[in-house]
Amino acid sequence: MTNVEDFAAVGALIGSLAGALTFAIKLLVASKDERIGDLVDERDYYRDAAIAGGQRMPDYEEWWLRRHPPEHR
Repeated sequence: MTNVEDFAAVGALIGSLAGALTFAIKLLVASKDERIGDLVDERDYYRDAAIAGGQRMPDYEEWWLRRHPPEHR
């Protein structure tokens, strides 16, 4: 192998590792954002229940559908 081919092989290896790392970071950020959204929903659910006086907990499925209508997904 010549010097140019060595550089090309090393460049391809570094590029593939960089691509794999970027993909993994994007997956981590997406899952973090999804989890934050779930926590915000949970917080708001309990906040709405507390504002209502805490007499009875609202039905979570009905509450979630009002907050996230199917046509907005």
